[in-house]
Amino acid sequence: MNLPTFDLHFAVLVLEWIFVAYFLIAHGGHILLALGSIDGLRRHIKSENVNMLPPLATGYELPFSIVVPVSDATDDIAQFIHSLFNLDYPEFEVIVAVDGANDDTLDRLRRLFEMELFPEAFWRQVRSRSVRGVYRSARYPRLRVIEKGKGGTSDTINAGVNAARYPILCIAHPDCALRRNSLRRLVQDFIEYPKTVAAATAPRITSRASISNGFIEQPRLEGQLSSLVHVTESLRKEHCARHGWATLNACLDISDRVCVVRRTVFIEAGGCNRDAVNPVLELLQRIERQHVASDKPYRIAYVAAPLVWRPFPTTSSEIFRSIATERRGLSDALKSNNDLFRHKWTGAVGRLAFPFLVMTEVAGPSIELFALLFFLSAFSLDLISAQHLIAFAIVSAGLGVLVSWLAITLDAIVFRTYAGAGSYIRLFIGAILENLGFRQLKALCSVPGLPRNTATRPAARQGA
Repeated sequence: MNLPTFDLHFAVLVLEWIFVAYFLIAHGGHILLALGSIDGLRRHIKSENVNMLPPLATGYELPFSIVVPVSDATDDIAQFIHSLFNLDYPEFEVIVAVDGANDDTLDRLRRLFEMELFPEAFWRQVRSRSVRGVYRSARYPRLRVIEKGKGGTSDTINAGVNAARYPILCIAHPDCALRRNSLRRLVQDFIEYPKTVAAATAPRITSRASISNGFIEQPRLEGQLSSLVHVTESLRKEHCARHGWATLNACLDISDRVCVVRRTVFIEAGGCNRDAVNPVLELLQRIERQHVASDKPYRIAYVAAPLVWRPFPTTSSEIFRSIATERRGLSDALKSNNDLFRHKWTGAVGRLAFPFLVMTEVAGPSIELFALLFFLSAFSLDLISAQHLIAFAIVSAGLGVLVSWLAITLDAIVFRTYAGAGSYIRLFIGAILENLGFRQLKALCSVPGLPRNTATRPAARQGA
């Protein structure tokens, strides 16, 4: 019997084409998403020109309940709360939910805002730990502080929502800085498009010196190369992924730092899931899945304008740790809501966005790392030529630089996030470094947190 012989060179050639095809699909898809978002960016420019005029809809704004979950000790919580009081919006309340902190967070809030225990009862519409006390202040009538049992971020958000009074919820984490008109811009989609059930925006990155009294003044870039690379990576995800998917009403990768959602929709979805790695992201995907399953018209808006800011991570290890955590949160949310892919009539969100995110964001780090090791090993063993290695470098790193440059150019033309041409020249340099070292390190740090299965975990969890 003649057994078929194994052709090593043919197997290497097949792997070459598989990896090249992956990078062509990944980078080509991001370029198409960026081009598809241009019309939305054009509308943003027109709306910004209109916003320079005196507001005509004053008195018709939807009232907000701003829920601030505090699960860990933070030195900036008081400053953040003070900044919320100075937002340019007529009617809102601030609910600070403290998650059984073992530090002096609650004592500091009571002292700084002159708060006293208040006998208040409210309807627990979503599951949360028992509330130990509600504190109010005669000096700050918009503010309430809720002390509850230890239960994590999702449980803390649920407790704050149970105490909310207004129809629109804004979940805001205290590690961010806002612009004074942030609420007006986020509520705009609810007014213009009645089918809007939620809206979100992604935080831009700036130096700590740019943040004054909880508000962003003039955004600045740090001098460290790691910071420039991190900003470049953030802009690429912003303009070459999220905004493009939002134009198709298919944005599944949404930042959780500041999110706006209708209170009725939040309650109908069952609130935040206690088991979720990123409870807000998982909630938004679950809302999307439930509307698709019940064939309800909906819209989840994504605001690309720079409304929310976060300070630079202080060390490179913090950067990689935050990236790994963000990737685990996305993977967990996609796993919990995999019915978006399996449902027959999911449209762009299930047929395009879901598999693209699984391929590029969940499985992407493993694929990219394995591709790099494969090409270097094959070249060292004389299984591929130098021309093939150069072609791989162009497809993987060259196209990656092109995508990053496209994102930086869109930001410079439309938003002018950072002042001066010098800032953007530094970002262009950072884009090269991002694809020639940072991206590979990011893939390495993301692989250990990669879940073993992205499509088989059942979606029947709390709130499902």
